[in-house]
Amino acid sequence: MWPYVIEHPFRIGTYGVMMAVGFLTALWLLTRELRRRNIDVKVAETTVFLGIVGGVVGAKLAYLLTEAEQFRWQDLFSGSGLTWHGGLILAAVFIIVYFASRRLPMPVMLDAVAPMLASGYAFGRIGCQLAGDGDVGIPCTPGTLADKFCMTYPQGIVPSSCTVGDRFYEVCPANAIDPTWLPVHPTPIYESLTNFALFGVLWSLRRTFRRPGYLFAIYLVAAGLLRFGVEFIRVDEGRPDRFLGLRDAQIIALAEVLLGFAVAAWARIRTVPQNQAFGVLTATPTPHREPA
Repeated sequence: MWPYVIEHPFRIGTYGVMMAVGFLTALWLLTRELRRRNIDVKVAETTVFLGIVGGVVGAKLAYLLTEAEQFRWQDLFSGSGLTWHGGLILAAVFIIVYFASRRLPMPVMLDAVAPMLASGYAFGRIGCQLAGDGDVGIPCTPGTLADKFCMTYPQGIVPSSCTVGDRFYEVCPANAIDPTWLPVHPTPIYESLTNFALFGVLWSLRRTFRRPGYLFAIYLVAAGLLRFGVEFIRVDEGRPDRFLGLRDAQIIALAEVLLGFAVAAWARIRTVPQNQAFGVLTATPTPHREPA
């Protein structure tokens, strides 16, 4: 693994670098997309900025409130302890409020950002893979087809300590899941590949639908199902089970799927203004008036 790009005289982590690549790529693509949709391209800069702030702060707060042993304000500034769904929710709130404050057509804007949500997540998972930070899968069964895809993370930043049951170990015992030596499913790779594929599908479909909102609905359903499924082969890392043995991430993922169907229904019954067909804004024609 390659946790740090450089370590001296200061550390720059590969996860942070890949996050930056993801946000910069999103900015470039969103600028192109807004220009195509006849929307002020400066909106892209603010949207990505709010995504960064909301994503990082939300991910950190969700971890401290739902997974950390105790809430400490100083941990807000640490480089570890980020929870995906917290970042998703707070970033979404920030961006939607911003769109509403600018009086931008919400379905059109949600469709515009949908492909970049998938690509940004994919780049983030590349960062997890390079860092070897623990977002890995369960051990593989030797001799199976899946075993061919498994790997170890010998130089990742996975800590040597771990918890087995209710007991904490300074050094993981042999029966603990320690991916520094035990072959496990590289779930960050799985998620990167599937989300890049989702980006490709969304990007290719972005000119297809006359009714704005469908593209975002497809993203919600597909991304939710992908995240829900991968959680079954990810190590829990101490994350608690909630309702019906599901983790927080799975419950949020299912809610994301349901929200996607709701958005699709909303797009279907909503009357599409003439100047928003296919998500491309056009000037509203001024009614012709006969001279008095």
